[in-house]
Amino acid sequence: MIGRVALALLVSPWAMAVATAQTAAPTPPAEWERPEVIRIGAEPMHATFDGYETVALAKRGDAHASRYHLSLDGPWRFHHSPTPEARPVGFERPDYDVSRWGTVAVPGILQAQGQGTPVFVGSGYPFPMDQPRIDHRLNEVGSYRRTVMVPAHFAGRRLLLTIGAAGAAYYLWVNGQRIGYSEDSKLPAEFDVTSAMRTGANTVAIELYRYADGSYLEDQDFWRVNGIERSVTLYAAPATHVRDIDVRAGLANGYRDGTLNLTVALGGKAAAGMRVRARLLDGDRTLLVREGTPDTARAVRFDATLPAIRPWSAETPDLYTLLLELIDAHGRVVEATQRRIGFRTVAVVDGEVRVNGRRITIRGVNRHEHDPRTFRIVSDATLLRDLELMKAANVNALRLSHYPNDPRIYDLADRVGLYLMDEANIESHGYLSQAQQSGDVEGTLLGYKPEWKAAHLDRVERMVERDKNHPSIIFWSLGNETGIGSSFEAAARWVKARDTTRLVSFLGHSMSGWRHPTNPYVDIFAPMYDDIEKLVDYAQRPEYTQPLILCEYAHAMGNSLGNFQDYWDVIHAHRKLQGGFVWDWVDQTILRKDAQGRDYWAQGRDFVKDGDDSPVGDGVIGADRVPDPEYHELAKVYAPIAFERAGDGYRVINRHDHIDLSRFTLDYALLEDGREVATGTLTTPAVAAGARAPLSIALPAPRDPAAERMLVLRARAGRGAIPLVPAGHVVAWEQFALSPPRAQPAFTAAATPVDAGDTLALHAGDAVLEVDKATGLVRRYAQGATTLLSGGAPDFWRAPTDNDIGTGMTKSHKMWQVFSQQRRVDAIAIDGDAIVVTHDMGVGSVKVTTRWTMDAAGVARAALRFVPLRDDLPDPPRIGVQFAMPATLDRIRWYGRGPWESYADRKTSALIGRYAGLLADQYHGYARPQESGTKQDVRWIEVTGATGTGLRVAGDRPLAVNALPFPYADLMEKPPAAVHSSDVRPHGDGTLLVDVAQGGVGGDTGWSTDGRPHLRYRVPLTPVDWTITLGAVR
Repeated sequence: MIGRVALALLVSPWAMAVATAQTAAPTPPAEWERPEVIRIGAEPMHATFDGYETVALAKRGDAHASRYHLSLDGPWRFHHSPTPEARPVGFERPDYDVSRWGTVAVPGILQAQGQGTPVFVGSGYPFPMDQPRIDHRLNEVGSYRRTVMVPAHFAGRRLLLTIGAAGAAYYLWVNGQRIGYSEDSKLPAEFDVTSAMRTGANTVAIELYRYADGSYLEDQDFWRVNGIERSVTLYAAPATHVRDIDVRAGLANGYRDGTLNLTVALGGKAAAGMRVRARLLDGDRTLLVREGTPDTARAVRFDATLPAIRPWSAETPDLYTLLLELIDAHGRVVEATQRRIGFRTVAVVDGEVRVNGRRITIRGVNRHEHDPRTFRIVSDATLLRDLELMKAANVNALRLSHYPNDPRIYDLADRVGLYLMDEANIESHGYLSQAQQSGDVEGTLLGYKPEWKAAHLDRVERMVERDKNHPSIIFWSLGNETGIGSSFEAAARWVKARDTTRLVSFLGHSMSGWRHPTNPYVDIFAPMYDDIEKLVDYAQRPEYTQPLILCEYAHAMGNSLGNFQDYWDVIHAHRKLQGGFVWDWVDQTILRKDAQGRDYWAQGRDFVKDGDDSPVGDGVIGADRVPDPEYHELAKVYAPIAFERAGDGYRVINRHDHIDLSRFTLDYALLEDGREVATGTLTTPAVAAGARAPLSIALPAPRDPAAERMLVLRARAGRGAIPLVPAGHVVAWEQFALSPPRAQPAFTAAATPVDAGDTLALHAGDAVLEVDKATGLVRRYAQGATTLLSGGAPDFWRAPTDNDIGTGMTKSHKMWQVFSQQRRVDAIAIDGDAIVVTHDMGVGSVKVTTRWTMDAAGVARAALRFVPLRDDLPDPPRIGVQFAMPATLDRIRWYGRGPWESYADRKTSALIGRYAGLLADQYHGYARPQESGTKQDVRWIEVTGATGTGLRVAGDRPLAVNALPFPYADLMEKPPAAVHSSDVRPHGDGTLLVDVAQGGVGGDTGWSTDGRPHLRYRVPLTPVDWTITLGAVR
């Protein structure tokens, strides 16, 4: 079909030109404003592979070592034009002088090189919606030129120039001769330039348009930038060469034996006596040798069965080498190539997605191609780091959102074991939103419009043809947030006819509201951001038979990923639910310098002041590939091994889909009051995939009977157990309480309050606590001449997270911020051995009473009572007190959850223990300053200076505590782009927040009330009493 479309389009410009001359009709629009024009002059798409002149080079697999491959990457002469009308017409001619032009790098994003402005759009287009037309005033044009030296030994061969990916649309010339045109900014186009090139110097020119009609299909939520973003190459192929390879490697006979169906298509000139030899290698061992000759369609076909093959899965990514040789009539190797293949099956059986006959669970993430300096150009090192972090976090699946990725990631996924959902570069979110608003679905959505059908099918078909040989791909996705339509039904039919070895996924909708909109022409139901209750409903309703895999869920924007464990408790409970892909893997922030020369994480408004203010820090790792705290929650919850109590003992659960536990080691640690007092190894029982078994553990007697005892069980990877993961890495762990927390020391008030004029004070030894009569707050708590603490204001407001802002909490709950800032002292008095302060907030809405006492050692105790007087208030974000600390207290130790921050709904991954660090390291550098650093279930916390002296705070119960080396106001919400991550740094007095409760971070979404913390993780609007003690660390 692609070939027929290309042929028609080659004729079309000439026919239109003739018609124009005869009728004097208006000049037709350019190709980039005609959706029926997709590509001109390009070769049909084929699988990714390189041809080599020898078998040895093919085995080596390095195209740079071949004398017939030329890389055209590097500096190109470049001219930037603000509009199509301003472009340098005729620049493609070799005699056109470009000597005064600057240069840009290829591959390279133009906006990263100072050519135009980056624009971020979360939903909608960066230009007025008027499909298929583009506002010329916004359509920048890049003109690229370079000289290519063609060596003499290329003579007589077929010269194929490939542009790996460029967008939105481009024309190609060689030596002034127009070669072709292409759209789709995420797939390659290959052009035969044999007739236009010559030995010696050649002029190659590319005219690149920032936007085109195809941009209406590329409305993804990412940076709208452009350039030649993947490599440009020239291959001198033999006159007759391998054009395409189609490998179908399956399993038979109880998944024990491999089946191989191989088709090798030839291209170029037909030549008599040609044959293809195929060899299958397992390391150096040859498993199969077959030879064949082309049929009338110029294809060589092989079928074979191989006994006792090792199946490929994400847990067992076993690969074999397929070596192909094109041999001429004289027995000489004309061309050779190789690729790694894996044998596996994918099917829906009894309503379950099964790989190699076994039900699988998708522990997935979505991932945009992103780099904080180069936008979409991701280095080999960064790509490998992504996969290392994924494997370490127990991720087993990756949705290539929302477009076909660089070919490197498919090879790596094959090798290290990741299930892939390959997704067509189709998203028309703007028209989906318009259809949802208007209700005119068929009249609005591009998927219903006949003039757009070829463009939709082209993007799906070419993705499949390019990537068809990768065992890691188990799903083809037809696109994202496009709406539905007849074009997608046609695409699904085509895919199912072309490839029976994989499943088709397509939602079409965005969030689906109060329904389950399954599509009958695909294989799975892949909703986005369905909440837990909707998942349970789908799982329990028998009329829904498709397995459910969330294409997006758990929106990880900023400080997020709350209630993630709850999602997976439900997924584990229902076989119809088979996991999902978290949004998103990596933040889309960009590194920029502020006025002081400091790096900060830039977002959309940092480039376009009145542009989209959507946050872009929605990954579980930063753009620099440093994990966010929520990354650890992802890793903990995604663990394929779990531990549970079983009566008086413990069991290990193997949640792998294909492997037993023989490649893992088990051990334990026993903690008393957070200190490790005993460790030991455990015998790993024989546990098949999906099974569980008891553990044999003999724990030593307590060293301190009064101590809080906890048991930690761990599973570690053995050597080679998980690709890219070192031996000893903790894959899974669980902590079990063996006894309650240690009882707090008895407190006996011993100090007598003193009225000192404008303060009331408590004294014991060299300790003093002064309470200001005017404010009711602590003027100072000091030991000797050293002030350790001041303030203690009742506080109910937290610095808003991205979710708090996106869900509207900062408006609906704003009274709690007002209450925290505007207090009235209703009463302050001496009551026996106590100083008692009553604050009113919200003119009779809330009362907080604080009762201060001090023991003989100078330890101060605050007994607090929070009483809401109105029953129509929303849940407070937190209930606690806020203190200020001197800047000299810059170190922290605590006994509670750590080492990273934790919240009521995101603490599964934070082990209760003893931790220490610098105060400056407790805040995580989110792109937008927001709440960060809180620690849950804190028994005590010490903040000290360089000498080790300082302050200790404890409570009558585990508390939520946050200690930061700057005023907490630095994290409060400000207008977009008004403050940056670089503005959050140690300065002034530090902050100590001591809360009896703080709400969770939420994150089911980041833009509606669905994203608020679940009810069980909100702070209840009820009276609460709690106590804290303040003491010196000497």
